[in-house]
Amino acid sequence: MRDTFGAMRVFYAPDVHPLHRLDEDESKHMVRVLRARPGDEFELVNGKGRRWRGVLIEADKRACTLRTELIEEADVPPSRLTLVVAPTKSTDRFEWLLEKAMEYGVSHIQPIWTHRSERKSAKSDRWNRILISALKQSRQVWLTQLNEPMNWSDWLDAAKDSPGFIAHCEPGEKPHFFDAVQGKSSCWIAIGPEGDFTPDEIVAAEEIGAQAVSLGEQRLRTETASLAAIQMHALAHR
Repeated sequence: MRDTFGAMRVFYAPDVHPLHRLDEDESKHMVRVLRARPGDEFELVNGKGRRWRGVLIEADKRACTLRTELIEEADVPPSRLTLVVAPTKSTDRFEWLLEKAMEYGVSHIQPIWTHRSERKSAKSDRWNRILISALKQSRQVWLTQLNEPMNWSDWLDAAKDSPGFIAHCEPGEKPHFFDAVQGKSSCWIAIGPEGDFTPDEIVAAEEIGAQAVSLGEQRLRTETASLAAIQMHALAHR
């Protein structure tokens, strides 16, 4: 089954079998919304680099069955970015960021709690559903992985052996992220809350080797700064 632009409808399935049964939510969507019938064709992606063509052989609102054929097996992208970000108080703004990060192919998102964080609770199930929806909409095969939230200090302990950057608004000479990230295809960048990182948090990042960077002269909201960093990384490794 294809949409009005001719693209085949995409469904997400983390484990695909030759005779594959969709879960109840995806099956309801296929039968009730798409009005699918046996013989209709779809695509399945597992979020781990593989895509299948699926032919519907049994339409059931509780468990549709498809016969599948592997049609794509993509290598892990050579350029991988982990976005380390303090979730915003506004759920809508953070969910918008998740969608855009998936569209750009960010490899991991690491929510962090900082001293000035406005939000201290996660909606992991809902956030993962947003990422899966964006995966299907953007027709990609690698799903952005959403990590469990961590305190800033715990993240620094975990990331001390990997190349990283911290974008902050404190005064001082800092290279532009676009220039600094050249040649570092796999790395992480940290974006703080609306009130920014504290000076102590910045020092702690620099002590493990993270490089302080600028995203430009303007003062940006958390989600805007995150998207700017994602775009710069993508442009630096196009």
